[in-house]
Amino acid sequence: MRKLLLLPILLLLTIATVVKAQSPQEMNYQAVVRDASGQPLAEGSLVTVWFRIHDGGPQGNDVYDETRTAVTNKFGLITIAIGDSANLTGVAWGSGPKYLQVETLPVVLTLLIWEPRNC
Repeated sequence: MRKLLLLPILLLLTIATVVKAQSPQEMNYQAVVRDASGQPLAEGSLVTVWFRIHDGGPQGNDVYDETRTAVTNKFGLITIAIGDSANLTGVAWGSGPKYLQVETLPVVLTLLIWEPRNC
């Protein structure tokens, strides 16, 4: 009986360890893109978005760089999967904070700070 119980427990622990060790391949990103007067861009507007991930802070080394295009919806919203055209697995997520720089042409969007978390 103990052998029957021990095998599923070991299998679950092995799976949990492997799943936890994987880094994200993509991240979803959404933003409302606004013009200089603060109004959302019109539906169907083509927006070029540049993503950069810096290691440690805004002046840190670039560890990821991707340029994408997106089309706004009726609310000026764009949705992009970061990592869809380039691979995020090369980013060492556990090595400290990461800083996401996001730019659009011609409007600059938001700057975010990521702290790695142990789950």
